[in-house]
Amino acid sequence: MHSLIFFLIALAILIIIHEYGHFWVARRCGVKVLRFSVGFGKPIWQKVGKDGTEYVLAPIPMGGYVKMLDEREMPVSEEQAQFAFNRQSLAKRVAIVSAGPIANLLFAVLAYWILLVVGVSGIKPVINDVRPASIAAEAGLHAGDEILQIDGNDTPTWNSVYKALIQKAEYGEKIDITVSSTSIKQEHSLILPQVGLEQVGNILEQIGIEPLRPSIKPILGEVMPGSPAEKAGLKAGDMLVSAQQETIPSWNQWVELIQASAGKTLDIELLRDGDRLGLTLIPETGEDGKGRIGAAVDASQTAIPQELQAELRYGPIEAIKYAVIQTWDFSSSTLKSLWGMVTGKVSTDNLGGPISIAQIAGSSAEQGVMSFISFLAMISITLGILNLLPIPMLDGGHLAMFAFEAVRGKPLSDTVQVQIQKVGFLVLIMVMFIAFFNDLSRVFG
Repeated sequence: MHSLIFFLIALAILIIIHEYGHFWVARRCGVKVLRFSVGFGKPIWQKVGKDGTEYVLAPIPMGGYVKMLDEREMPVSEEQAQFAFNRQSLAKRVAIVSAGPIANLLFAVLAYWILLVVGVSGIKPVINDVRPASIAAEAGLHAGDEILQIDGNDTPTWNSVYKALIQKAEYGEKIDITVSSTSIKQEHSLILPQVGLEQVGNILEQIGIEPLRPSIKPILGEVMPGSPAEKAGLKAGDMLVSAQQETIPSWNQWVELIQASAGKTLDIELLRDGDRLGLTLIPETGEDGKGRIGAAVDASQTAIPQELQAELRYGPIEAIKYAVIQTWDFSSSTLKSLWGMVTGKVSTDNLGGPISIAQIAGSSAEQGVMSFISFLAMISITLGILNLLPIPMLDGGHLAMFAFEAVRGKPLSDTVQVQIQKVGFLVLIMVMFIAFFNDLSRVFG
C-alpha cells in the first residue's frame, strides 16, 4: 500500500508536468485547449476554468492528455477554425507536440539542481583493496587510493563513482580516473568490461576494486514482494544475527554468505521488536550465478565515521551545469539501453512495468525526500525519452510524421495516419505486455 501511494504521487507529478508542457505551448501558439486530463476513463472530478478549458481527474493513472480543438476530430465553425491545432503552421505543431517530453527533461534538470544545491551525502570513494591481475591493478590503482574524478567529473562519493562507471560499462568504454594516492594526484586509464544491465551493480567487482566501507549493521530496510526474503518471513526492520549458529555482525558479511549460498538452506536468527526469531532462508540463483534474497539494508541505522563522510554539493550557478550533465548522461544511458534491446545486446528482461516502478517509488520515499526527488528525475527522463521515440501514438510518432510532411510538402492523408496509429497502438501493447510479464515474473518467480 505504501509503494502504491508513492507510485500514484510520482505518476501524478510526472503526468501533470508532461501534459502542462503541451498545454502551455499550445495556449501560446493560439490553439484552443478543450480539456486537460490527468488519468484516463470517466472523470471523478472536473471543473471548467475561466479560460474555457475543462480540467479533469480520471481514475486510470497510466497517463493523461491535452485535448485541443481539431477539425479532424470534431466540427469546427469558421470563426473558431483559426484556433484549431490542425490549422497551425508546421513549426507551431512541432513545438506543441515536443513540449511534453521537453518539460519532462527540464523537470529532471530542476530536480538534479535541487539535489546538487542541497547536497547529497555519501561515503568517500577510498579503495580498500585491489584484486591482483585485475583491470584496476593493471591500470595502476592501489589500496588506499581515493577516487577524485572520472573523465574529469568530480566523484566525491561512491554513489557518484557508480553512476560514472555505469554510464560507460554497458558498452565497455575507456575511462580516465584521477586518484589521490598518499596525497599526490595521479592519472590512470582503463577499459571497462562490457557488462549487461543485470551486472552493472557489480561493476567494481568486475574491475577488481573493493571499496572501503564502514561496517554496516545488518538491519533490513526493504524486502521485495515475492522474494526469497519475504517467503522466509523476513520484514523491514529485522536485524539479522546469525546463520547456521554462527554470529555474523555486518551486512557485508551477510552479502558474502548469501552470494555463496545460492539454492542452499540457511537456518538464520534475527531480532524483531526485541524478540529473537529463527527462520529458514533459501537464496535464489541470480543471473550472475550468485545467491540473492531480494532484501536491502537500512544503512541509515549505521553511523558513518567522520573520516569517510562526504557530500556532493555545488553552488546555485555551478549546479546548473552539473544538473544538465546528469540529465544528459542518464538520457544517453537510457537511449543506449533501448537501442541495446532493439539490437539484442541488452535483454528485454530489464524492462520494468508499473509494479517495479511502484516498488522503487516506495523504496526511494522511505530513504527520504532527496532520494524520492532523484527517483522522480530518472523516471521523468525515461518518460521524456520514451515519448520522443518515433512510435505512432507517442509524441515522437507525431514528430516523425511532421518530418515526413516537411520533406513531402503536405501531410499524410487521414486514412494513412489512422493506419499508422493502429500499428503504434499494437507496438505499445506489446511493450506493456513484456513489462507486465517481467514484473509478474519478479514477484512470483
